[in-house]
Amino acid sequence: MTVATLDQDVSAERAPADRATPLVSVVLLSYNRPALLAEALASLGRQSYQNLEVTVVDNPSPASAEVARIVSQFASQFPRVRLIQTERNLGYAGGMNRGLHDVSGDYVYLTEDDIVLESSCVETLVEFLESDRSADLVAPIIYNKTAGTIRCAGGNLALGGVYRRSINGAGEADTGQFPRAFDVTYIDGATMFARREFWTKFKGFREEYFMYVDAVELCARVAKSRQRMTIVPQARVHHFEPTVGPPSPNLEFHKLKNFFAVNLLHAPARCLPEFVCRYAFINGVRAVFSPNGNSPRTFFKALLWAVKQTPSLLKERFSVRPL
Repeated sequence: MTVATLDQDVSAERAPADRATPLVSVVLLSYNRPALLAEALASLGRQSYQNLEVTVVDNPSPASAEVARIVSQFASQFPRVRLIQTERNLGYAGGMNRGLHDVSGDYVYLTEDDIVLESSCVETLVEFLESDRSADLVAPIIYNKTAGTIRCAGGNLALGGVYRRSINGAGEADTGQFPRAFDVTYIDGATMFARREFWTKFKGFREEYFMYVDAVELCARVAKSRQRMTIVPQARVHHFEPTVGPPSPNLEFHKLKNFFAVNLLHAPARCLPEFVCRYAFINGVRAVFSPNGNSPRTFFKALLWAVKQTPSLLKERFSVRPL
């Protein structure tokens, strides 16, 4: 992987930090969306909280040269930024882990190139964790940028014979239904905030996941360790609505294999027979006979991956104690 020359000047240009003000390291993941990246960076430049450093991790794409130009342009006004261009596409999990590897801030904020922060977002999150030392992983409310509706105010996750994940406020107008911070069991991976020790303790994301379900797996580990996940409604970000189209077989493969893996790792052991029956056998039949389901080829490729990984996943779940 390559760290752009932009990175070499950061220490020289960095303004002296106020030691009474915690440093926030922002890791921003980028892939093939330079126009959105420009807006995401601009929103970081407008933050009321000033003690920020920004690391843009760019997974290689046809737009990587344009991404580098945009980051360089941003750096002319916001010198505490660096660009890491990976040699291959590491996906969400590997890309975020690459950024987490080098951060030095007291707090670390993970975000993506399709997320625009309101100007007080980082300041609000810092103030919350500074005032509540028992809080661990926190996040703002995510809004749909065009529609203005709530996209995600955290949610609740339950692994078992039936997989359940609910999203708070999805599709609703904000009528003040979330007046104060509240705990959840699921936080969207698009935007997460925690002390640096938290990321060190949990070692980031499982890189074999590549993308999808990686945040679910992290939240399952956090819940097992009995640490708190909290939504801070006064902190807000806006998410560009994704382009709707048929999912690629590769993306569906990652969703399915990771879905199997996270349950094998974290669902209660007594629920695994029901889970296997429901999601491997019954869904396998549906994949073959239902025209609206996953393609048989993609489904059974993911299932085969999960079968091959099952011995190591079960060994891990029964040998590793919660953090």
